[in-house]
Amino acid sequence: MKLGILNAISPEASVVNWGGTPVDTYIRFFESVNAPFTYAGYQVAQGQFPTSPAECDAYIITGSPKGVYDTDDWIIVLSQFIRDSYRAGIKLVGICFGHQILAHALGGRAEKSKKGRNFGLKSFDIYQQKAWMNGKPDRCSLYFAHQDQVVELPPEAECLGGNTFCPIALYEIDHRVLGIQGHPEFSRGIMQDLLSVMEKRLESSMYEAAVRSLDNGAPDNPLVAQWLVNFLL
Repeated sequence: MKLGILNAISPEASVVNWGGTPVDTYIRFFESVNAPFTYAGYQVAQGQFPTSPAECDAYIITGSPKGVYDTDDWIIVLSQFIRDSYRAGIKLVGICFGHQILAHALGGRAEKSKKGRNFGLKSFDIYQQKAWMNGKPDRCSLYFAHQDQVVELPPEAECLGGNTFCPIALYEIDHRVLGIQGHPEFSRGIMQDLLSVMEKRLESSMYEAAVRSLDNGAPDNPLVAQWLVNFLL
């Protein structure tokens, strides 16, 4: 399977050490579970897109500092690419911004949450069993870094997980689309880098709680990596 990685972070907006680029981080993430994929990276935030959805067998859309409601040309093009890929039956996975734009482009809605920002290691409940989960855990923990949220799912979507702060943290559409609000590709180092940058933008109590959360255990990155491999295959 050839997996296209649609990088929605422009170089000038990157604030953490990815150990290369965000595309490299995703490749390492999948390689950590020996995913049987080949990879193609596309810098969509710089206007680089596949020539057609058929260029890859499936796509994953990364996070981004942008909002899905922004009017940048590349966001409009990405939204149409999502719709074209969905109609073509190509599987799509979205992480954070990717999770939001998949929902937004396919008939749902994402917006800046009135609840504010959500940073650190967070747990959410798993509501529904899917075959690709290989047995349902009751909860899942991931690093989160967002304020925007999906507030309305597309008509065909099923909410699979969430918590009080982020009720729609995990969803699936018709065995073809999977959205995850958390960041299973984030290492502890990436999360620490991001929190260092965000320190002046977060309330002190929120920042301190996010930093403390990193000592509350490890995220379930290997579990979610295997989920994504199962889903895509």
